Amino acid sequence: MTPRRALSLGLAALAAALPLSIAGANAALAAISLVLVWLFASDRRAALNALGEAARSPVFLALTAYVAWSLIASLAGLDPEASLRLWPKDLHKAWAFLAIGAALLAADGVSVATPLAAGLGLHAAVGVYQAAADWIGGEARVRAHGFLHPVSYAEVVGLGLLGAAAYLARPGAAPGRRRAAAVLLALLAAALVLSQTRAVLVAAAAAYGAACLLEARWRRHALAALLILAGVVAFWEVMPTAGRSLRNLFSRDGATSPHRSRLALWDVALRVARDRPLTGVGPGRYRESFERYHPEKIDGEGTWGNAHNVYLHQLAERGVPGLLILLAALGTLLLGAWRAERARGDAWSLWAATATAAFLVMNLTEVAWQTEQVATLFFLLWQLGAGARPAREIL
Repeated sequence: MTPRRALSLGLAALAAALPLSIAGANAALAAISLVLVWLFASDRRAALNALGEAARSPVFLALTAYVAWSLIASLAGLDPEASLRLWPKDLHKAWAFLAIGAALLAADGVSVATPLAAGLGLHAAVGVYQAAADWIGGEARVRAHGFLHPVSYAEVVGLGLLGAAAYLARPGAAPGRRRAAAVLLALLAAALVLSQTRAVLVAAAAAYGAACLLEARWRRHALAALLILAGVVAFWEVMPTAGRSLRNLFSRDGATSPHRSRLALWDVALRVARDRPLTGVGPGRYRESFERYHPEKIDGEGTWGNAHNVYLHQLAERGVPGLLILLAALGTLLLGAWRAERARGDAWSLWAATATAAFLVMNLTEVAWQTEQVATLFFLLWQLGAGARPAREIL
């Protein structure tokens, strides 16, 4: 076993674990990091070349600035000790991005498609079973969620769905693999609908819009896309959604209207930022501030841990500079994915481009950026499609 071969196995393990478990994914990341140390000990030049190229990425530089400002905002926040306990979560993003990028460059071949598809398929199947078993039992209360919160589950499934669609959109694959991708696409689509997560459905539509901007031929399928969307919406309205139907978005009843809840959460974030525009209240302190700015309950809850919009949440907790640095990081991700799709035009670059568009939209009503499992999966997809090319690809 050589370090380069071990990196290949570590990447395969990471791809399989990410859709299922953040603990498993972190174990794989730790193993990859240790193997990079092993590579440094045995071939210092190869290790430094891989780490150096990954570190020179504009995305990594933006992530480094994000981590640094998060530390400053923690020290200047309402409760520095509590915020500093959360700082490793921000450091995790830079670590994951660098480790994945360096491993892809130094590995002796990269084979992640099959383990990633297996992890996504297994998690989707578990969620479909959960919802279907509940319906058959007459309860109709369980949203498909696998081993995660339903929203995080839908975000993982939604990112995977875009990959299956990207694979089918590119010619050249063997018929057997195309059939497997089509089955996976159907399974992921069912899991997404049964998760009842509206934000990811909108994000998937945004991903299609991004594909239309990138390639004119996608526009020819606009009618089919609209019909599929209409079918999903119609089904969503008649399925037992336990109050999560789309029409509730426009309800005048504050107790059942999610958009009214979101507006209240966003208003709190804006008021917090107005009072502390430079450094915010510190990472993790939105929850602490919520009751002071909004003493009334929302949906029966008196305390909320996030603003259900990562941009406003970051503004409240890290101030205007924190939000600008976050936008710079996301902007470099979007630009890099866009350029890669223009230059490469393969399934991985298409996946990275559409996933980036979807990820930006997901964060308008949720905080996928702050969910380690979702963010790390997104970084893996981005590195595969828009990062530096591995020395030898077996994808």
